[in-house]
Amino acid sequence: MPEVREREGVRVLERSQHCLSRSEISENALKVLYRLHRSGFTAYLVGGAVRDLLLRRRPKDFDVGTNARPQQVRHLFRNARLIGRRFRLARVVFGNEVVEVATFRRSPEPPEMEDGETSDVLAPPSESEEFGTPEEDARRRDFTVNGLFYNIADFTVIDYVGGLEDLEAGLIRTIGPARERIGEDPVRMMRAVEYGARLGFRLDGPLEEAIGDMAAEIHRAAPARIAYELMESLRGGQALPIFQAFERHGLLQQLLPETARTAASPRAGLLWGLLGRADAFARAGSPLPEAALWAALLAPELVGWLGAQGADGSAFERAVRDLTGALATRLVLSHHTAHLVRNTFLCLWRLALPPRGGKFVLRTMRQEGFEAALRLAQALTEDGAFPRHSLSVWQEAIQRARSGLPPVPERPAPGRRRPRRRRGRRQNTAGGTA
Repeated sequence: MPEVREREGVRVLERSQHCLSRSEISENALKVLYRLHRSGFTAYLVGGAVRDLLLRRRPKDFDVGTNARPQQVRHLFRNARLIGRRFRLARVVFGNEVVEVATFRRSPEPPEMEDGETSDVLAPPSESEEFGTPEEDARRRDFTVNGLFYNIADFTVIDYVGGLEDLEAGLIRTIGPARERIGEDPVRMMRAVEYGARLGFRLDGPLEEAIGDMAAEIHRAAPARIAYELMESLRGGQALPIFQAFERHGLLQQLLPETARTAASPRAGLLWGLLGRADAFARAGSPLPEAALWAALLAPELVGWLGAQGADGSAFERAVRDLTGALATRLVLSHHTAHLVRNTFLCLWRLALPPRGGKFVLRTMRQEGFEAALRLAQALTEDGAFPRHSLSVWQEAIQRARSGLPPVPERPAPGRRRPRRRRGRRQNTAGGTA
């Protein structure tokens, strides 16, 4: 890390002292930053985007911090809409990209809610909304590596919380006492473990100890938020190291007891193999569907039924309902999501046996969970947990169906057989005996 200079207790990296380049920032985020700056407001790129760019990684999204009030941001951008009930922020929409613009705040960060989620008991009262300075905004964030700002006015990186030092050391550390920050929002335990696994960083000693002691506190968070964080971990291409870290820090048992049971059993290799396959699919640009990812966490408990001779289909369906029902109840998954996960397993049962006929293939392909089941079957086959021959037959039948051919080749009709000659005495045409 190059030399940095102190400015009133703030560490500042000049433009020549860091690797962050505007060419790596999305064009839409630059539009937002420049319009705010040219309108007389402070405009910083904030949070995880700065962290990732300094690590030469591609950010998932770009967030902007400013001293402009939400309504002022709304006035500057006709394509912006204000969201949030406690802390208003603007979402500036550019086609498929959304740039979030938040006014600097001084109060601790409330639990972040996704669209459609319900609030939880940790939410601060609405009267706690107070705008603040950039330094106050940095200090209310969760981890030091997420408290770095990039100033579009002079292209400097600004560090109020020691994030540059921790970034160089490969350390995840809370801003403020770890137990206090986890007490404000227990989901920070999941994020700390995820950041550590995703970035290859280690957790600060007090933070690691706090997670070990407070893992059960995760149940204080809204189930919808937990489900959202789990799915983000599953589909980001780093599910294997993240879930192994969840297990190592005692969070997996609290979050997903069924998966934790698998991880502590001889089936652990299959679980980690499935997550590794899911990561490979994601990195190749062909991520597994959401239903297949949820199913992958439960599949090791059910693969023994697939393709087994004499296996009872109704008993398998009951086992599927028990497992998926427990998961859906704990995480408050939508009825549609729970249905898709169940249907994925039922389609997987069909795929484990050669198709019975063309109509059977077409009916199966019309099932909602079919695509997820097919992708999951491919992943299971790679780990030797799914009948390879059955999958090959099904893939051929699917390819024929999608090409407009009969899914199962029709057998040629047998030739007409000659009538069988009766035994006995022949009669002549006159009715007499020959």
